[in-house]
Amino acid sequence: MIDGRPIFLEDYLDRFENSMRGLGLTTGLSRQYLTDQIYELIRLNSHPLLGIKMVCTGGYAHDGYTPATSTNLFMLARPFTFHPYAHGLKLMTVDHQRELFDVKSINYLTPISLLPKMKAIGADDVLYSKDGYVTESSRSNIFIIKNGKLFTPDFGMLRGITRKRIIGFANEILPVEVRQIPLDEVYGADEVFLSASTKRISPVTDIDGHTFASGPFTKMIYDRLVEEERR
Repeated sequence: MIDGRPIFLEDYLDRFENSMRGLGLTTGLSRQYLTDQIYELIRLNSHPLLGIKMVCTGGYAHDGYTPATSTNLFMLARPFTFHPYAHGLKLMTVDHQRELFDVKSINYLTPISLLPKMKAIGADDVLYSKDGYVTESSRSNIFIIKNGKLFTPDFGMLRGITRKRIIGFANEILPVEVRQIPLDEVYGADEVFLSASTKRISPVTDIDGHTFASGPFTKMIYDRLVEEERR
């Protein structure tokens, strides 16, 4: 939420519902009800930047494992700040594929377990790859720019809402291609950036010692995304 207005709300509700279906969960609550509660949280929390997290669990299971017939839904609101655009990110690659990667979940066991290693080398986050192809970061989607073209992976990652919006408008700035991207191709990119709700767009300046400039196309896409949020 920015200045009292939810951004891309229908997209987020779509993904929430799709993620529940992927886990066989249902709240029994209408989209209008969820929307009304979100606006009530916004009314109660007068912050210029407010994040609202919806968490659906399997309810109170008789065996502590099998999802119950009745689920639990939590809505949590907290203020946040966008990651500073000028602070480029350093990434560490990891050979890993998230389970049920198309489901938005709170399973961050792998990146949390790697925090000591990231701290030791000064990395800000991880970049997952599988079978030599990049997929995503721990909570972000990845884009690369090479020879005036924008590329982003087409498989193996959560389809982020910011990613969706960028793909939707980026053709106004440069050609877009959604396909598998080998890790070596990322290393040879002209510009690299991550996209996420609390990042918008963050330039990547280093991946495994390969350095990148915070170039003009990334900034143009960032500025266009900010315009998109205001519509």
